[in-house]
Amino acid sequence: MNPQARRWTVGLLSAALIAATGAVAGPAGAAPAAPVSLLVGLKPGYDATARLDTLARLGLQAAEARGQARTGRLAAIGAKAFEVPANRVELTLAALRRDPAVAYASVDPKAQAVDVAPNDPLFTSRNQPELGQIKVPAAWGTTTGSGSVVVAVVDTGVTEIGDLSGQVMDGIDLAGGDNFPKDEGRFPHGTVVASLIAGRGNDGRGMAGVCWQCQILPVRVLDREGNGSYSTIADGIIWAAQNGADIINLSLGGVTNGKVLADAVAYANGRGALVVAAAGNSNSSKRFYPAAYPGVLSVGGSATYGADYNAKASFSNYGPDWVDVAAPGLTAGMSSNGGYYYGKTNAAQGTSFAAPLVSGVAALVKSAHPNYTGWSLQNAVISSAVKPTSVRPWTRYGLVNAAKALTVGTDTRPPAAKYISPGQNARVHGNVAIKPVGVTDNWSGVQKVDLYVNGKWANWSYTSPFAPTLKTGSRNGPIRVKLRITDRAGNATWTGERTLIADNVKPKVSLGSAKKNKAKVKGTVTVTAKASDASGISKVQLLVNGKVVATDTTAGYTLKFKVKSQKKTMKIKLRAYDRAGNYTTTGVLRTYYRA
Repeated sequence: MNPQARRWTVGLLSAALIAATGAVAGPAGAAPAAPVSLLVGLKPGYDATARLDTLARLGLQAAEARGQARTGRLAAIGAKAFEVPANRVELTLAALRRDPAVAYASVDPKAQAVDVAPNDPLFTSRNQPELGQIKVPAAWGTTTGSGSVVVAVVDTGVTEIGDLSGQVMDGIDLAGGDNFPKDEGRFPHGTVVASLIAGRGNDGRGMAGVCWQCQILPVRVLDREGNGSYSTIADGIIWAAQNGADIINLSLGGVTNGKVLADAVAYANGRGALVVAAAGNSNSSKRFYPAAYPGVLSVGGSATYGADYNAKASFSNYGPDWVDVAAPGLTAGMSSNGGYYYGKTNAAQGTSFAAPLVSGVAALVKSAHPNYTGWSLQNAVISSAVKPTSVRPWTRYGLVNAAKALTVGTDTRPPAAKYISPGQNARVHGNVAIKPVGVTDNWSGVQKVDLYVNGKWANWSYTSPFAPTLKTGSRNGPIRVKLRITDRAGNATWTGERTLIADNVKPKVSLGSAKKNKAKVKGTVTVTAKASDASGISKVQLLVNGKVVATDTTAGYTLKFKVKSQKKTMKIKLRAYDRAGNYTTTGVLRTYYRA
């Protein structure tokens, strides 16, 4: 075994936004500016797989289609990403922010890698002190892992070699656009991370990872330099959650708080996965993402070779308000060529390598307790952590303790709910939020609510207020709805069934009496209307030049407006609403001129 001679001390690389302020003059023959990736999030009720008219008007349909092909999974969180020429960034963002369907539009931020009793030689020669400091050998007396536990490494890729032989599943390369996520980093970041989680132990060679039997799901989202866009990382998180990851390790991040990344984390949590992330290496209390998001187990780096194992490593970010736990920040690790990093001067250094130790501990807990959800795993890790006694607390819970984590119980009581809204036999149309009312849970809290329509799963919501959307489409007539409420520990309860009446037929409305077309008018003008609908009419409105000027809720529908308040030319329309909320707006029925 020939250890790597070169020491890799990889520091925090802060997130950067691509600057794009329009065309910039340059020397003759200069290469054109690289295209810029944009992120767009849509408001609830809008389909992120559908074409945006704003982009079509800007001639960006092809760019949108290419983005959809590359990062189409972002539609699961109501987002899309695409590239535009650098000199069109500001114009495109301004147009998107005026679109009523758009919740947010921004340049796609960048994140970067956060660099860094078995018979395995590195362990037996005491070159893996980090494992003893967090009581991993004691935990091995209970379990060394399970092949059914899957840990996704969302990183530079993973090379299956040495201690990772037989431990790596088929994954995906979202940075390169293929299904071969081999580690292509100049520094083999993803492979080092994976070896700490699941390097094969007790095989007489190399090093020992924390969870020997666990499987690695490689998801490449960073390029050779360790850079990646938030949209690609979010895509990787979603892919991992959709492909069976119990735990998702993110040894990467940036200082930009991007909604697409937060939404991807929430999506993974909703599917029961634990997300573990490195806190960053700037020796700063400034929040670092995704580590600082709710639902993420944030990991700082402790001083592996210090006098107090619970003390902060000099480089680690800190903050009891957002860094959850600590794990050793200088570790052994396997390179993509099968060599090893270890020792004080040749260690992998950074919170990037503290985080996978915690992911490995969580994987041991999952192996011992297969029914535990991501929340249950996180609760086991934080509840058993040891707070420092000789130094000022710099994390919320302290140093991880693998052996104690295996002994922590979980929430076993299901949540409860009083009833569903809308009420029984309520008339509904279009997209309707189905809300559980009076929801309570004694410990872990609500994780998700699933909607069943006529006995079949139809939709879900994994963020507060946990009201999945019923899409009635073109349905008409009774629909049976029911909700399944699941807490973060995986306990579930059903609400009672409720019948709603779908009504997607628009009402009819016509002009009753009015002055003749093109008349000159003054004073007060009176118009009457006729309206009908099977579910009943709730109101009729009079519109002058597109604005509502009068409303009547009583059949006979008499509507009036004052001429002096209007423009010289007045175009008259009617609008009728039925009791389900459908409405019909007529074309121009009369044109009047001020006398």
